[in-house]
Amino acid sequence: MCNRLPQQMTDGFLLPTFQIEQVKEHAIAFQSGIPVPTFEPQKRQTLSLHGVWRKQRFAADHDQSLTPRSMKWISEVEADAKGRTELQYDDSEWTAIELPGPENRMSGEESSAGAERYEDGVWYRRTFHVPIHWLEMAVTLKSLGISYVCDIWINGQWAGYHEGGFTPFALDVTSMLREGTNMITIRIDNPPWGSRIDMIPARADTDFFNYTGVIQDLYLEAAPTIHIARLDVVPQNEQGRLFVKAVIENRSAVGAQATLEGKLYEATTETDKLLASPYADDIRASVVAVDDWEPRSVKLEPWQSIVVTWHLHVHEPKLWDMEHPHLYVAELSLCREQLEQRDQLATQFGIRTIRTSGTQIQLNGHAVFLRGIARHEEWPRYGRTAAWERIKTDLQQIQQLHANMVRTAHYPNHIYTYLLTDRLGLAAMSEIPLWQFEAIHYEAQEQKRLADQMWREMIYSQFNRPSVLLWSTQNESKEVKLRKIYNERLVHDVRSNYADDRLITQSAAADQPGAHDESMEPLDVAAWTMYFGIFHGGTAYEGTQQFLEEAHKLWPDKPILNTEYGYWSQEDNSDADKQVQMYQETLRALLECATVTAAGLPRTEGFVAGIDYWSIYNWYVNHSQWVQTMGLYQMDRLREKPVKQLLQQDYGRLAGR
Repeated sequence: MCNRLPQQMTDGFLLPTFQIEQVKEHAIAFQSGIPVPTFEPQKRQTLSLHGVWRKQRFAADHDQSLTPRSMKWISEVEADAKGRTELQYDDSEWTAIELPGPENRMSGEESSAGAERYEDGVWYRRTFHVPIHWLEMAVTLKSLGISYVCDIWINGQWAGYHEGGFTPFALDVTSMLREGTNMITIRIDNPPWGSRIDMIPARADTDFFNYTGVIQDLYLEAAPTIHIARLDVVPQNEQGRLFVKAVIENRSAVGAQATLEGKLYEATTETDKLLASPYADDIRASVVAVDDWEPRSVKLEPWQSIVVTWHLHVHEPKLWDMEHPHLYVAELSLCREQLEQRDQLATQFGIRTIRTSGTQIQLNGHAVFLRGIARHEEWPRYGRTAAWERIKTDLQQIQQLHANMVRTAHYPNHIYTYLLTDRLGLAAMSEIPLWQFEAIHYEAQEQKRLADQMWREMIYSQFNRPSVLLWSTQNESKEVKLRKIYNERLVHDVRSNYADDRLITQSAAADQPGAHDESMEPLDVAAWTMYFGIFHGGTAYEGTQQFLEEAHKLWPDKPILNTEYGYWSQEDNSDADKQVQMYQETLRALLECATVTAAGLPRTEGFVAGIDYWSIYNWYVNHSQWVQTMGLYQMDRLREKPVKQLLQQDYGRLAGR
């Protein structure tokens, strides 16, 4: 238990659980006492915790929930729980609920009755069965999203905690399991947004919805005690040079030797197979010859984690881009000497480079123009709870609009989203949920560093995704000086500890403070949301055009990215014509400054390297308006608005079609 408690205490703040540690010459990311594992699904022995749970809501003490964990804290919470954490507790009077899924009741209506606003505490319990051979294995509990702060018990023993509802985490539960029936108990507290300055998101009026509960997949994964925790692949150039880094963990009190062997495969190009399953194993095709991936013999001491690296060369590589999203599958096997124990980990990746050259964004050395559409990962009956088929259908609908990029809203999406953008050939811009931070929020994060943890969780969970071209540090925050310091810190963290060869940007508001925003300085791409004639001065056309010209003068060596443009239609679509007008006028200004013409031809004097319409579907919001109507479609994905047809035609021309 002790290794799951933070090493330091900070008055008033719940501490992050994610650390970067230097192990010899390499950095390893640890969280809650174990190396941060891959969250890409594996063909290991797994036990899904999908299904019927028992639940009981309670009025949570939010300050207690966000207090640093200690043995005293655990004892007090367990005493208050009155047996709820114990295996033998009688929960038969509790309500049944299907998880994963929001605790908030969902009606499916696109109205204020669509999603219940429940921002408080809830207990969840269920039993699960463990086979006897699992007791000799390392067992990890993996969560892809619990909102907002959770504590987890296995058979009455506290396993650990996590804060943040949009990023995955894992806990070691090896020593807590027993053969046969086991009990998992989860205490969740989702304090109202705006109630504390140290939460993320932090504002009550945040422009998306605050769901409570076990939002995404939750499962147990069993592996040999010496196993491959993760396999990271970073393309070095367009000629097929790769840097491959494996983290090997020994989760036992016995040292051992093992042999590592790697293989490389091309991924299938058959669409049906490519889109049928999230597993990398299921998309393998022919074996690829690769230089320098020689077997390695490794020795691990008890409880030790090590890094093993290779510098590989793939001859005549097939590059990943949006028109031809070629993928590879890397497979690493670990064989423990003198025992019949074998572990295997597979990951999909692509060979591509992404960099800037003056005002251009260059993919594989060639300028690209990003035709973006944003998407909130939310459905009227499921809330934010995602599934492979639902995500796939959404992304294919985006692709039919001739978009080549999706901004995945203000928060990291489900793991499957980025596996699918890889396979479909959609670029992605991924962001952590710092929404309209002010000075007090940045000051809190200077101490707490939860934002830094979310940043790391986002990047490590999407590390091998070639489709993710841009990391975004925040959205529309007002504070500038502290935001610049924060941006510098996050950029330095990536470049120093886990360089992944991607571009870093943010989504600033064009009027906060304006084009002279000094927080752009440490970033690769200067990016703003642009709502001239709507939220800030000028008109849609002149205001946008003047802002862009000024931004280019101030940042002449950076590509400029528009991260949002659009307008709402109202719930009765009474402003559908105004939505069309604002779209046309803003797009006209954007394209006059673009790095391509309206017909998609290169334009050397351009400096706007991408645009992003906000957004494809209507969505629920946390403020009193309830439903935001800026979508091209209603929430049902079926009823389209007049602006949809125009955008499809315009994006088609930009694509040269």
